[in-house]
Amino acid sequence: MTGESAQSDVTPLRATLEVTPDENSQCPVVSTTPNATAIRQSVSESEICHSELTVDGDDGRERRYVSERVREGCICERLFQFDCVFDVESVQDGSLHIFLVVEDRTLLSRIVDSLEEIGANVRLRRLSHLAGDEETTLEIDAASVTEKQREAVELAVERGYYGRPREATLDDLADELEISNSAVSQRLNAVEKTLIQSFSER
Repeated sequence: MTGESAQSDVTPLRATLEVTPDENSQCPVVSTTPNATAIRQSVSESEICHSELTVDGDDGRERRYVSERVREGCICERLFQFDCVFDVESVQDGSLHIFLVVEDRTLLSRIVDSLEEIGANVRLRRLSHLAGDEETTLEIDAASVTEKQREAVELAVERGYYGRPREATLDDLADELEISNSAVSQRLNAVEKTLIQSFSER
């Protein structure tokens, strides 16, 4: 048997998204545990999602196997609709950390929009592209970020909100900025979307 492969000169983008599923989505991975690492997944032809999770508990590490039918509105079900490579790296505080490789910036924006359509909260944790042997990142155009947005994201970085493990919560940021959790979330999301759009304009 012979096969054909196609090569492209397109430099792919690499992104890490933090995706919090809608509370009614009943994601089998998140429903099993709020925190897990070393996640392996596959979907069978009968649309059954099979997952193996490594969970850190009081008694050490434990491996769990989860098997459940793919439901409409599942995060992975949405991602399978796009031409991309993705891997669920971990679950942290009920949020999926997903590593993505996409062909272009427009596709990444479409993926984020699609996840938000099913009620997921999406945060961009990292965005880069590989040119030759060097991985580079893009700086955000300061003119496209408001002073309040900049204040929120700078505080988030300073307090370790984007760290692994996370060292601050939305509650912490909201208390320090003296605004609501939703206001903090909106400001951070705005900056993250600006970063995606900046890549689209390159």
